[in-house]
Amino acid sequence: MSNNNDNLSGSTNSREIKNKIDYYARCFLDIAKAERAVDRFEEDFKQLKDAVINNLDLKKFLTDPSVEKPEKIKTAFEIIDKDTTNTVRAAMAIMITMDVIESIQPIYNKFVLLVNELKTQILVEVISAIEIDENLMNEIKKTIDKRTKLNVRLKNVIDKNIIGGLLIKIGDKVIDLSIKSKISDLRTRLHSLEFGGEEFVSSNKD
Repeated sequence: MSNNNDNLSGSTNSREIKNKIDYYARCFLDIAKAERAVDRFEEDFKQLKDAVINNLDLKKFLTDPSVEKPEKIKTAFEIIDKDTTNTVRAAMAIMITMDVIESIQPIYNKFVLLVNELKTQILVEVISAIEIDENLMNEIKKTIDKRTKLNVRLKNVIDKNIIGGLLIKIGDKVIDLSIKSKISDLRTRLHSLEFGGEEFVSSNKD
């Protein structure tokens, strides 16, 4: 009977650990997406993970319950590369504060899997002259998701040549919503009108 209880307890603990790993990996991906720097976050996260895994003294220090958490965070920041993004520094502080630094390897592994899933989505480039705010990007995503029945991944590309509005590029298809395109379209329509050639000009002179 006790063996069954032990197995059940072990299964529950294993599930809880898996859920915790999944939770933090998804949180970090959300942070990276919000910063629009998924690739950079992944690169810095890997360096951070390697630093902890390969330095046994550091890992022992960061997981030592007798050491105050602020001291752990301070030490971790000192060994992190100066060029490391603030978002990864924040992720490190979170893992130390929540006592999950021991699971940094599986959290990183799960994060990479989530990024790989993300990158298999259809990438849609929203091209504009200036950076588009997050709320508008979310609205554009909702509209495209609804029309395509997909979960697309948006990327805002800045192009100073765009005159007002924007371009939406899906694969090799481009939806031109710029003012420049509307002007061009107007010119095309005007050229296609039958003005009557010289008769039109002379009638206007009269």
